[in-house]
Amino acid sequence: MQRTKRQMLIGGIMLFIGWIVLLGMVVELIPTLVWLSFISYGLTLVGFVIGIIGVVTHVRINRRDEGK
Repeated sequence: MQRTKRQMLIGGIMLFIGWIVLLGMVVELIPTLVWLSFISYGLTLVGFVIGIIGVVTHVRINRRDEGK
């Protein structure tokens, strides 16, 4: 698996887990704790950043390969 695709996959998984935890807190399946909210927010933010970096890198590599 390419590095960029792995980054996109890891970022997507982190986003999904963060959203699921937040959803669980909203519908009261998971107790609402401040530290859990911060961890979930951080996980979502880091997942988003990793995923975007993977997408941008993938696009740059494909554009460079098409130009040759």
